[in-house]
Amino acid sequence: MAERRLLVIGFDSMDVELVRRWASAGYLPTFRRLFESSAWTQYVHPPEITSGSVFPSLHTGLRPLRHDGQEYLRLREGSYRLRHGSAADIKGDPFWAWFVQAGRRIVLADVPFTIPKPEYGGKQFLGWMVHDSWPWKTTSVPSGLLSGLSAQFGAHPVPHCYNYSTKSESLLRFRSGLLTGIERRTAILKSLITGSEWDLFYGVFSEAHCAGHLMWHLEDETHPRHNREQLAQVGHALRDVYAAIDKALGELLACAGTDTIGVVFFSQGMGPNYHGLHLFQEVVDRFNRRWGGETPPTDGATGQTRGAGLDALWKASVQKVPDLWRKRVRERLPLSLRAWLYMRRLDHSRQWSRMLAFPLPNDGFSVLRVNLAGRDPKGRVRAGAEYTRLLDAFTAELSQLTNVDTGRPAVERIFRADQQVDPMTMGSFPDLFVWWSKSNPIRGVRSSTLGVISGDFTEVRTGEHVMQGMFLLSHPRAGGGQRTIPDMHVVDIPVTLCELAGVPSGVQFEGVSRRSDFLNE
Repeated sequence: MAERRLLVIGFDSMDVELVRRWASAGYLPTFRRLFESSAWTQYVHPPEITSGSVFPSLHTGLRPLRHDGQEYLRLREGSYRLRHGSAADIKGDPFWAWFVQAGRRIVLADVPFTIPKPEYGGKQFLGWMVHDSWPWKTTSVPSGLLSGLSAQFGAHPVPHCYNYSTKSESLLRFRSGLLTGIERRTAILKSLITGSEWDLFYGVFSEAHCAGHLMWHLEDETHPRHNREQLAQVGHALRDVYAAIDKALGELLACAGTDTIGVVFFSQGMGPNYHGLHLFQEVVDRFNRRWGGETPPTDGATGQTRGAGLDALWKASVQKVPDLWRKRVRERLPLSLRAWLYMRRLDHSRQWSRMLAFPLPNDGFSVLRVNLAGRDPKGRVRAGAEYTRLLDAFTAELSQLTNVDTGRPAVERIFRADQQVDPMTMGSFPDLFVWWSKSNPIRGVRSSTLGVISGDFTEVRTGEHVMQGMFLLSHPRAGGGQRTIPDMHVVDIPVTLCELAGVPSGVQFEGVSRRSDFLNE
């Protein structure tokens, strides 16, 4: 295979539908040119891929059940307690290990869900600004690289997206910080592209991820929290962030030169933050009681996640403090302490140990863990036929849930891990994933067996993930226009990148190369 230099620019949670709309309207000239001149495709992630597992899958070429990279919080194996996820959880080598093995030089610039390793050489850093920053240690190779870059170009003005809200004053500060951060990140990446020796350059922008969560309602006129007065005051802040990223991409591609293959990808997208996560605890509780022979309440009951321990104390005290005071206190707490408090609030281990099955905390989608005998310390469901019957029944229950306001299905997709692996070997992995419909807000759900379950939606976020990716190849031999690639999967990307660069890849990848779908040779 011929050796080629590869520039990979990733955009964390940038939405392809928004990009296509704004590119067509002239707001994103770089993407408009790339959509016309480059080979690209968009594809839907299968339901096993979540916001916390898409980067590990993209890097290792493995599906989540093999790389074990889960969400921000996960169960401790052999217990019902929560812990933070870490890079040590992710199994499998990243695709750049094969570049290093082939003698290629690498630059890794703020790539989420990775840890710089000295044995890879080159230049690597993590932690200048990534969205999912809590579990990850800020570090670099060489050791002084990150501190030197921060001293030269400045720190990111938005160190943590969690410090902002959807109030107009906060969004204005957020917008300003993100735009400045994009300028500084672009300057850092340009300095590394032009001032380093590399064969693989891989950098990621996280600003669209942060912006999408808090600014979605500004651009979505159908969103319940869309407000014309706020839009007039704040402006099209989300579009401004995308436009700044578009400008940055054009500059980076120009720096790399025409002899370099340019790859652009979106990890996943964004959409309205509509889901039934706030109702799921009650759905599980009623199902458990019915499965155990009890008669659960039906109409008239309100589904609220019951607090336990620190969570109950938090809701009775801290949550009643005015927002401004809470914000000032929160920003003064060390990030590690904030992360620990957040985890402890969501840890209901004593309740979970007594349940047949229990929900685990997540963002925008729901997961179920069966309390399985022989796998979990106080397992109540026998492995084999009983486990299968319970999951069959729960899946059927979810499939017939409807949105009380529209009468339409409330659940869009379901993934069962036991259909891929033996549940006894899954470790702390959830047994079932639930993706809620985003067509309308979900204030309540109706079940023919469990009744009506309703509850208040209190999340700050107005945008949440849509599990759709995009892959684009910029090169004179790529040709132009959108490609329809059947069964495109995120695990196809690393082996495709290796083949594009002429790097022999290892045998671990579960995906297949899509090189011939993009490059005309």
